[in-house]
Amino acid sequence: MIKLGVTGGLASGKSTACSYFKEFGARVFDADRVAKRLIFDNKEIQQKINSEFGVVVEGREDKDKLAQVAFSSEKKQQKLNKIVHPKVKEKFIQKTEELNQKGIELFVADVALLFESHFDKLVDYSLLIYADKHIRFERAQARGGINGRQIERRMKLQMDEGLKKQQASFVIENNGSKEDLYKKVEGIYKSLVN
Repeated sequence: MIKLGVTGGLASGKSTACSYFKEFGARVFDADRVAKRLIFDNKEIQQKINSEFGVVVEGREDKDKLAQVAFSSEKKQQKLNKIVHPKVKEKFIQKTEELNQKGIELFVADVALLFESHFDKLVDYSLLIYADKHIRFERAQARGGINGRQIERRMKLQMDEGLKKQQASFVIENNGSKEDLYKKVEGIYKSLVN
């Protein structure tokens, strides 16, 4: 089984690319979804967040409180990641073992902080989906949920795209249409699975 880590900045198209890999037959591990589930379901993690940030996270309604704290500075984001990432990696390793038994050809990990969290050490290849900053900003605004200042702050907290390009096994530029992205993802899928 081949393991591919997919990363990209805010609104780069990373999750869309992963949904295309799924269409082609790959299994997808959504690290962000797993992290959120752990934050809201794991008492040990909740206690660590409470003692570190003074924020009580008991349910999904506390998500915004946590986001305000975590995205307020790089240092706080790193502290939160240190609490959550080891458990996310454990879940990925468990899922890898499970899927390996089933003969799955490609297992894709959708991980925003692939290089920053050293998650790339758990996969065979890495793929960076990138788009120009102004395009990402427009996409993030169109999605809603966070305002322009929050978008800017989150973008600043992410690793430089140039550094990610140097580390990635594959790079897809996603400034165009969804159809264009689909074809590029299909090309990578075929090169890995054939």
